[in-house]
Amino acid sequence: MPIGQVESATPLSTDSGGGGDKEIPDERFYPKDAPISPEWKKRLQSQVLKWKELFSKDEFDVGLAKSTEHRIRLQEDKPFRERSRRVPLGDLDDLREQLNELQRTKVIQESRSPYASPIVLVRKKNGSVRLCIDYRTLNRRTIPDQYATPRIEDALQCLSGAKWFSVLDLRSGYHQIPMHPEDKEKTAFICPLGFFEFNRMPQGLTGAPATFQRLMEKTVGDMNLIEVLVYLDDIIVFGKTLEEHEQRLEKVLKRLHEEGLKLSLEKCQFCLPSVTYLGHVVSAEGVSTDPRKLEAVASWPRPRNVTELRSFLGFCSYYRRFVGGFAKIAQPLNKLLQKETTEEGCKVSDQNPSAPGPRKARESIQGEWTSQCEGAFVKLKESLTRAPVLAYADPHKPYELHVDASREGLGGVLYQEYGGLLRPVAYVSRSLTPSEKNYPTHKLEFLALKWAVVDKLKDYLYGAEFVIKTDNNPLTYILTTAKLDATGHRWLAALSGFRFSLKYRPGVNNRDADALSRRPYTTEWTQLTPDGVQALCQGTERRVKGGIEAEAIGVMAAAVPEFYCNPTQLRDESLPTFSRQDLKADQARDPLIALTIKALTANQREILLTNSPSGARLVYKEWERLKMLDGVVYRRGPSANAEEIQQLFLPTKHRESVLRSLHDEHGHLGAERTFKLVRDRFYWPCMRAEVESYCHSCLRCIQRKTLPTRTAPMSHLQSQGPMDLVCIDFLCLEPDASGQGNISNSDRSFHSLRPSFFHKEINALRPWPRC
Repeated sequence: MPIGQVESATPLSTDSGGGGDKEIPDERFYPKDAPISPEWKKRLQSQVLKWKELFSKDEFDVGLAKSTEHRIRLQEDKPFRERSRRVPLGDLDDLREQLNELQRTKVIQESRSPYASPIVLVRKKNGSVRLCIDYRTLNRRTIPDQYATPRIEDALQCLSGAKWFSVLDLRSGYHQIPMHPEDKEKTAFICPLGFFEFNRMPQGLTGAPATFQRLMEKTVGDMNLIEVLVYLDDIIVFGKTLEEHEQRLEKVLKRLHEEGLKLSLEKCQFCLPSVTYLGHVVSAEGVSTDPRKLEAVASWPRPRNVTELRSFLGFCSYYRRFVGGFAKIAQPLNKLLQKETTEEGCKVSDQNPSAPGPRKARESIQGEWTSQCEGAFVKLKESLTRAPVLAYADPHKPYELHVDASREGLGGVLYQEYGGLLRPVAYVSRSLTPSEKNYPTHKLEFLALKWAVVDKLKDYLYGAEFVIKTDNNPLTYILTTAKLDATGHRWLAALSGFRFSLKYRPGVNNRDADALSRRPYTTEWTQLTPDGVQALCQGTERRVKGGIEAEAIGVMAAAVPEFYCNPTQLRDESLPTFSRQDLKADQARDPLIALTIKALTANQREILLTNSPSGARLVYKEWERLKMLDGVVYRRGPSANAEEIQQLFLPTKHRESVLRSLHDEHGHLGAERTFKLVRDRFYWPCMRAEVESYCHSCLRCIQRKTLPTRTAPMSHLQSQGPMDLVCIDFLCLEPDASGQGNISNSDRSFHSLRPSFFHKEINALRPWPRC
């Protein structure tokens, strides 16, 4: 699955010409950021300068491991050879330059291997080209290396009592490990400019993290988990006192030098009381979660209206089982929702959906926001961002990442299972840039995936196997069959070192990541085209005339592929949203569902056949699929993704609003695609027929539908007698010398043709002379 990256022009041996005669100035080793006395700073500087050769002079000066070689074990020795991919003519010069540099530094060599993987060229933000190798076929055939990474519990226990920390970082760590001579041919790649193989371990190989971890633990030896922690390329030296820390740091530097490795001075930190390690802030006070991981929740702005309040409470409710006294804490906020009533005391969801008038669901709540509401809002955020809600990451447990994208931003939640329940490990979210707001939906979902994995959660996910769940079904094929542009290839290359699988998760079940992606951000003014304004007005008119609020059955436009939608993007403010209590009441008032509830409660299927309303016999046939969850009736629906779909048994009063939302507000899809959207969320008897009837009677669809253009067939004209059918043809040319119009047929023998169709006789007439 991963695609390997080749670091451009990075020599991987100390004698390959990298670095030249340029020396690192001694003053750069001075730990000016360390909160220690000047005497200790000079002392620490002198200790580090003893190992000055250990530090890379520049990006081309990279070490070479002496005791480790990377091996590739295949499930079968049958070679494979993939075809070379085309390279744009404008990129050939850049490719040639990179290949020459990699050959010069002995990173690669010409190959005669029976294996061949294709290359992918992606353009970086600075305009340069990066050479990537598509190792997906090789990785599928590779036997995984099960070498384990250290347990986070052991690491936290070792850090207990430590007060001083130093962080060390290797220069291009993977490229400091040579390939085993027998396995070099397996790394071969083909391109229009030649056929090459790697001398050093490239990025993207499935066993590369295990080889790197094995090397680092072997290098530090008996110091591991006692005096130093190594997790892939993260090395932390710690001590209780400055003397102890100094002694341990010198031992680690010595062992790295003996192994032939080199460090990047720019990324090293020396003698600090607090550092970041694997998503945790390590300090003398203990270990805490990195505040940057919690910024998405901690910086959630105060809701301004009922819609934003529902979004926040819905997100918090997703984790209410981990928050003690959740109902009591959230009571002031729930009271604001209970005030969403009409003057008669009826909830908006109980009104006639088509009745005109203002919608209470969108009213501002700023005037009703009290100190109790503010306290509940702050306490809920604090409860979400502290234990026991936010669990510590365990590298030996599988991760599950939920990602989602919307027009408001990107969001994601990282989980691990504790006690049979999924516990959140980190929240991430951000708003979109102006250019990203123009992305189609499927590209936004891909961006959310890449951003969450590579940019925000790499400390947790790198080197581990994990599952990504998304509510965008086309995204599940992005790593196998999708044809990508240069940006897509660049994102795919960034995901190369991660081992994961993608699974589809219906949007109705993806509320955690969806709420983070749709949380309010700073308002930005944008310009709309006339078509966009017209579409916005039409959507507003529909929302004023009808629709009901629903929290439990809201459907996201992000779940619909962009190429099915209208080009104008609108927010999902017209989607039906209401509480579970409303659902229970509405189902109890529906005759058919009420009878179904009675049958399920008594566990007697035959009740559906006694005094049954319309559709009861169809429900009788679905008995084995029906079930009740928290007093609400659902049907287990079919799924093409090996995940069971819970279809809500929708009351009759809400069917029209659901069809309006899934058809009118989602680009006026065809009947079949609209039915699939409805089927993934709801159930009622004769659902397909109602969906088809609604779509076929949609006025907008009828007006926009292109009518079939039928060409009249060729036929023989019938004539009953002479002069019964006369065909006349005129052809006007330039006037002749006498001033008369020259009217003739194509061979210029006649002025006018007047054939009688019955006997095929042709008469020519001369026009009257001009006056």
